[in-house]
Amino acid sequence: MAQRTTRRMPCRFLLYAMGIGFGIGPLPYLANAPGCYHRREVAAIPMAVANTDTVGAFRDAYARVMTVAREGKRAVSEHIIQAVWYDQLFKTDALLTTEGQRVRVVSPGWWNHSEGPDFRGAQIAFGDTVRTGDIEVHLDHAAWRAHGHHLDPRYDNVLLVVVLEPKPPATLPLTSVGRPIPCLLLGNYVDESVYNLPDLAEPGNGEVDATLGRGYCAAIAQAQGVARIRDFTMLAGEWRMLNKARAIRERMERVGIDQGLYEAFMAACGYSRYKHHFRAMAQQLPYERVVQLAKVDAFLVEAAFFQLSGLLPDTLPEGTTAVPHFARMRALRRDHLSGLRSLPLTWKRVGVRPNNYPERRLSGAARFLARTSREGLWKALELVWRSNANVKARCAAFEELFPQAMGFWAEHCTWTGKRLAKPIATLGAARMHSIIGNVFLPAALAIARRERDRGLEEVALEFFAQMPKESENHVVARMLPRVFGDAPPKKVDFRLQQGLLQIYQDWCEPNPSCRNCPIIGHLDPDGIAGVRQGGQVK
Repeated sequence: MAQRTTRRMPCRFLLYAMGIGFGIGPLPYLANAPGCYHRREVAAIPMAVANTDTVGAFRDAYARVMTVAREGKRAVSEHIIQAVWYDQLFKTDALLTTEGQRVRVVSPGWWNHSEGPDFRGAQIAFGDTVRTGDIEVHLDHAAWRAHGHHLDPRYDNVLLVVVLEPKPPATLPLTSVGRPIPCLLLGNYVDESVYNLPDLAEPGNGEVDATLGRGYCAAIAQAQGVARIRDFTMLAGEWRMLNKARAIRERMERVGIDQGLYEAFMAACGYSRYKHHFRAMAQQLPYERVVQLAKVDAFLVEAAFFQLSGLLPDTLPEGTTAVPHFARMRALRRDHLSGLRSLPLTWKRVGVRPNNYPERRLSGAARFLARTSREGLWKALELVWRSNANVKARCAAFEELFPQAMGFWAEHCTWTGKRLAKPIATLGAARMHSIIGNVFLPAALAIARRERDRGLEEVALEFFAQMPKESENHVVARMLPRVFGDAPPKKVDFRLQQGLLQIYQDWCEPNPSCRNCPIIGHLDPDGIAGVRQGGQVK
């Protein structure tokens, strides 16, 4: 028999796994449903999985069990709270430290992904005095000492410790020299919806545990057929897309539709290595300014990005062949961007393919933004979403918005490098499809939920259900045999890939042995798939 667990299930599991225990019926409008204009009626039925191929609204039946999930400890990672701080997804008015001092966040700082404090160079106003220093983020007060920060001189410049706990600590955290550090209790200022935000770190940035092997789900697929596991994975994929839409909408509510969409687009252009750099640039150079620059000269957007990024040098090395495009960028900077300062960004290139260097990605992003500036970013996408086209034609229309393989950066990877054998698009087909699926699609869903537009959401779901798979991801490659064993689904599409990424993030990454995994009790309640011995499925 399958091993059971009595521990409380984390929030995200309740929100998508319990969906498999409900029948999915009509799509009524719910006047009192906050953040969602309609949900499918649900009624408890046996564990048969609902048909996921019917085109309709994205399923968020998970919201029906939200109150149950919130009775226990919220499943939220420290990375999510760092993202909340970085994007300022909390009530910024009337912030007080635990000592009652009024504080204002002038700048959240630069997200530090190496050793040391979580954010560098933050600017915090304590009363009327603005101070510059570091920020450390934790889930609870005990983490400061548990991590040894009180003994580490690298943390001596921390201005503020941001903690999710809503209650003050018994004593303030201390630096290695004994200086007390003010605390901000973020739990008192964050909106409840933040707890539903996904961990936006892209799976696959690091190495996947080579010991993942076959999971218990593979045994269930072998014993009961692939449909049950496939449908559960589809539910996870829809939940992942709903979370992405919620994250984009949260930002849109704060900074406007086009600005929020622009920031998400730029982060996607930066991919995993540079996404935070690109997002920081989008926040520094607002979308309204991008539109203004594009009206003057389409190449001004590129020049501004290169100036912000510090990737436009004053001169090229001696002996370099004259580069007309470099001269053009410098002239545009001189004539129109004299007041634009470079950001303190570091562009590490170790392990990055030359075709993915930031210069090429920035050029592609700039040209896309210039091409869509006349209508406005959301309006340009909305015209495609509202068109009377099938999924294939709609995808092709999105692709037409991206720049073709032409110009200096289509033939070079650096200012001084050799010309490529043939032109290559600055945003290639794989990156285009990723942006369409991970930005354009959740943005449409976010707008549909915001405007209670049922038709738009159904178009988005139809697109999601038929969108082809992305280029191979090593997380997905490992998860297919882990979840489905020797009988993977005949069709692996974008939605299935998204579901596998969500399941990996929620369950397989932290628990590769399947030990006490809550999914087992729901997918295999009678334990007919076999027994686990020594952490392996037998």
